[in-house]
Amino acid sequence: MRHRLNDRAGSGGPSAEDVGDIEGIDADTGRKLLDDLLDEAVWLDHCPFVSASFGPAPAWLRHELVSAFQPLPVPPPASLHGTPGPRRVCVSFAPEHGPNARTWARTHGYRLLAPEAGVTAWAADKISVLELFEEAGVATPPCLVVPATGRAPAKAYWPDDWPGAVAQRRQNNLIGRGTVPLGSPAELERRLAAWPDEPVRLSRLAPGISLTVTACAGPDRTVVSAVSHQLVGLPELAASWGTHCGNQLVHPGDVPDGLYGQAREAARRVGEVLRGRGFRGVFGLDLVEEGGRLLAIEVNPRFQTVVSLVQTAERAAGLLPSLGLHILSFLLPALPTPVPGTLPPGPRRPSQLVVHAAEDTTVHGLAPTGRYRLDGRAASGPLTTPSDLAGLHDDEALCWTIARPGPVTAGQELALLQFEHTVGPLEPRPRLHPEALAWIASFHDRSRTEEDGASATGEAAPPLLRLPEAAMRTAGLHTLGLIIERFTTARAHPPLRVPSPEDLRAALDEPLPENGTDDLRPVLDRATRDALGEATRLDHPRSFAFTPSTGNFPAVLADALASAYLSVPGAWLVGAGPTQLELTTLGWLKALLGLPAEAGGLFVSGGSVANLTALAVARDHHLGDDFSRARLYCSTQAHPSIARAAHLLGLTRRHLSVVPADHTLRLDPAEVARRITDDRSAGLRPFAVVATLGTTGTGAVDPLDDLAGLCEREGLWLHIDGAHGAAAAATARGHGLRAALPRADSLTVDPHKWLFQPYEIGCVLLRRPELLPATFDLARHALDTGYLTPTDPRGDEVNLSDHGPQQSRALRALKLWLSLKAFGAGAFRQAIEHGMDLAEHAAALITDQPELRLVTPASLAVLTFRYHPADAPPGWDADAAQEHISRAVCAEGEALLLTTRVHGATVLRMCTINPSSTQDDVAYVLQQVVRHGRRSLSALRESTTPKGR
Repeated sequence: MRHRLNDRAGSGGPSAEDVGDIEGIDADTGRKLLDDLLDEAVWLDHCPFVSASFGPAPAWLRHELVSAFQPLPVPPPASLHGTPGPRRVCVSFAPEHGPNARTWARTHGYRLLAPEAGVTAWAADKISVLELFEEAGVATPPCLVVPATGRAPAKAYWPDDWPGAVAQRRQNNLIGRGTVPLGSPAELERRLAAWPDEPVRLSRLAPGISLTVTACAGPDRTVVSAVSHQLVGLPELAASWGTHCGNQLVHPGDVPDGLYGQAREAARRVGEVLRGRGFRGVFGLDLVEEGGRLLAIEVNPRFQTVVSLVQTAERAAGLLPSLGLHILSFLLPALPTPVPGTLPPGPRRPSQLVVHAAEDTTVHGLAPTGRYRLDGRAASGPLTTPSDLAGLHDDEALCWTIARPGPVTAGQELALLQFEHTVGPLEPRPRLHPEALAWIASFHDRSRTEEDGASATGEAAPPLLRLPEAAMRTAGLHTLGLIIERFTTARAHPPLRVPSPEDLRAALDEPLPENGTDDLRPVLDRATRDALGEATRLDHPRSFAFTPSTGNFPAVLADALASAYLSVPGAWLVGAGPTQLELTTLGWLKALLGLPAEAGGLFVSGGSVANLTALAVARDHHLGDDFSRARLYCSTQAHPSIARAAHLLGLTRRHLSVVPADHTLRLDPAEVARRITDDRSAGLRPFAVVATLGTTGTGAVDPLDDLAGLCEREGLWLHIDGAHGAAAAATARGHGLRAALPRADSLTVDPHKWLFQPYEIGCVLLRRPELLPATFDLARHALDTGYLTPTDPRGDEVNLSDHGPQQSRALRALKLWLSLKAFGAGAFRQAIEHGMDLAEHAAALITDQPELRLVTPASLAVLTFRYHPADAPPGWDADAAQEHISRAVCAEGEALLLTTRVHGATVLRMCTINPSSTQDDVAYVLQQVVRHGRRSLSALRESTTPKGR
């Protein structure tokens, strides 16, 4: 049954239930205790309305502007009252939403009186709170939890007898975006698609009135205070369906018989469970009425806005306000015996409204905090009379400004309006009284925000291709959330994701957008869902294919910063700071790898361009302009980018001498020497040898010292392609590489491989970096010498655009610089060692498993192996079996394991450089290999067994 509840209590007068309808500590007793215990109590919040409603302010109580959602202010020393000590405490609104309150308390030496973060988060969680309600024996609307993964179709979760439902995300997000009403399974389907990868609480919609009970979990008991009518999702306040919009205090006689007592008893039970979990302090319990009984919805385990109203009722009943009760709950081993209180008779019921921003905008000015008087639609004030809710007249209101000048997002709280009377009927979603609507309109009239691209002060709209500041902040915060979600959900999705071109075209192809939008959130969500997320996840801890890049969070921030600053470390005139940062980072990289200080180079897009850059310098230095008879040597195991670089440098395949690898898959120096001799005898001009430090297939390392000696004797350029393996020189285990690396004329390093950077960042380093401008200097290639003459370097200025193929260059160095600053070189060394340890662990497991055979040993975190049981039947195709096993492992969605070819045979390959991968991950994948290998054998045996036997 749906009730229309009484609007005013005065029509019938107070009932017998009004006696003892509020509970608390006697005001005089409580204040004396606080006076004895405290020298100072600081209320930390974005607004002082709670400390102001405490009543006549005691000498020890003050407010400090510290919000969980704004930068922490640095107050001048003169603002501190006395010397911090054990009798000086501070109280916070929501410390679990950020570190500001704890930081402020620690900085100034105050004891923070706030609930413990763990139990607070547990109680605020919309899903774990169901456990709390069950333990308390408090009823809830029928509900279920839709899992984060492995979801059935939406209709499977929607009981046939539900007329409507409410979906809730687990987090308490303060502005209601995590609570959405639903009218059908189809709407649920869309909502689940919008909330992927997280559990969702789905409850039957209860249509009755919403109530909030304010209570305090003390050290020895729960004290239940006032009950209020919770106003939720009022469109007049620019609020979404689940957003808190205000409260109205109620008397027992305002609600149907028994509901007031039910509300208080439910709060007492919940408080006792919270108390048993170690929670202390004031909390709120939200309830909804259905069929004459109250059902629990959620817990607000923190001071809420309604406390300001509740304290007015407590003062009127001769009780200590809740703020004081909260403080005593932390300072005393037991609370004084609670006493009953009586709410004042008559029709007056304090209430309040929270005004929200209707859209993303910029606030230029809001009505100042204070007391106002309304005449028709216009409000005058602030008045000089005290800002005390208890003393307001019918035509007056208190306005507490919450937002600050600057950008605000849709749904953000702008101000709190408080009244000494109700603002609407006691209904589930009431229509506000005309005078309440007039107050809201008056508030907006006195406020100045951006409208239609211009502010009320006449400020110009943003220039073309520039979003308003508020929209940029909103999109930026949303993007940051998407990035963090990406980093914290590495195991949430299968590593292999290869959608069909048809599906991707259907999701992404669309006409050119002629008009844009300031709200980038849905666009960012779509790009993340339909494009970025539709790709193989190389950073998955069980992704052992290719050379998996993992990236890191500081590096992502660095890329964003570099893009925002349009950083171009090309000409010193344009990018002096970015250029020096790149040179500094190159110095760090040389130190990390043990290279001499006189080496130099630059960052490029990746190993392919690094190889191209090095070989271009080698060609020019050794061959000049005539390379018709050039000869370049590499192994069959060299990376394909070597052959591609030769092609781009004007060398045909006949100029490239590809030497077959030896039985260890390494380049044979003796064979290279023989070919050099033969080629010179044939009138050819050998100029360079490419050695590989970590082949992509097996991690093999060519004999670098022998090849260096050969090149020194023959007068050839030695280029080491260490795109993958050079990073090992940073570790103790790879220290032996340090003797050979300085002997190379050039070296390729790929930080987006084993230095854990996001794409793109490669590096080319030369023993004689002065040879780079000999090939790439702009003066050598300029067609119009005048345009860029002003950028010519002066003195010791460096133009990195003269050192490589790109004129306009991105600041790739910043990501490596910031990563090293954030984690330190030691962490990188440990992460590289971890990858090698994992590969050796995998090799040991393979050796111990009779059905597996190690093909190439662990080298630079790469190894290859085969499933090859001793009892394989005749006709078993081992190569096909490895391909089948790879496909089967990938198809299960838990790992990514691919194949390669070694000595003509198909093998399974693992690259274990991901710092997030564990020994358990390695063991799991090998177990799956054996399982699928056995299945393939069983299928083969069944297919070859004669029928009927």
